[in-house]
Amino acid sequence: MKGLNLRRINPQAHAGAQAVRRWLSAGVQAGSGAPEPAQYLRFRASGECGDWWGLIDARGWLHRSLPTLQSLLAVECSLIHIVELFRAVPRPLPMDVDDLHYRNIGDAEAVPRAQLPTQALPWLDSACGRVWVTQLPPAPAAGRPLASESWLDDLPLHLDLMLGWSHLRQVVRLNEGDVLRIIHRSQRGCVGNHCLGDFTFTELGIHMQSTVEDTHSAPAPEVDLGAVPVRLEFVLATHAIDLATLTQIIDGQLIALADEAARHIEVRANGKAVARGELVQLGEQLAVELLEVYRAARDE
Repeated sequence: MKGLNLRRINPQAHAGAQAVRRWLSAGVQAGSGAPEPAQYLRFRASGECGDWWGLIDARGWLHRSLPTLQSLLAVECSLIHIVELFRAVPRPLPMDVDDLHYRNIGDAEAVPRAQLPTQALPWLDSACGRVWVTQLPPAPAAGRPLASESWLDDLPLHLDLMLGWSHLRQVVRLNEGDVLRIIHRSQRGCVGNHCLGDFTFTELGIHMQSTVEDTHSAPAPEVDLGAVPVRLEFVLATHAIDLATLTQIIDGQLIALADEAARHIEVRANGKAVARGELVQLGEQLAVELLEVYRAARDE
């Protein structure tokens, strides 16, 4: 990349800007900037999204959380006592954004003014005062459900109805009329490398049923020093769908099949389409009889 003059993006600043946009979209007053000089409390919040760290004006929190306390005190509450009160309250901060929900707050302490951050931080207003987030929670591994008018609704996807797979040795030449056994049956609906569930055949088409994806990988092929194994996959059908339609595939969903679907089984070798065949029953096993083999020019 030495020949390119690329603009550099600070990951922390970018994450903070993204967080502010999310909070504003949720209807919360938010922004970015350096904390104003004051007496602050520093705390750690633990939630489902992970831990995050924040700052809040100690006396501002006290006046908003316990507004009648000041009138009952003969002298002004010390910073040390505010810290103790903050620790004693079960939920000292009401947070109205999903990524900052928390189960508990700990490690609360006073922050000397000399140690206040001078760089811009994301902040949001709460019922107990402005909260400055010094460390955001980790980004979630899975995204939130799509909105009804998400631009991703039209994202093209391919739903593969996989019948199973076998192994073929490269020294074997495929010919019309050959019958290939489907040794490992799966009958799964997949999008990319993600398995959505199993399917069974019905008179109306196929019956989809969502399942928990197997965590075990497929068994490794037997080692044969005389040949390199090739993974064969047998695809019943491939449907071009969008993400909005995909979210509607639930237990009991029926997917219609073309009348001649059984005669158009695609055979893939290491992911490449190499033949087309007809799905047949071979004894107690399903198999595919090859009707057409796709040959390269060098094979003729």
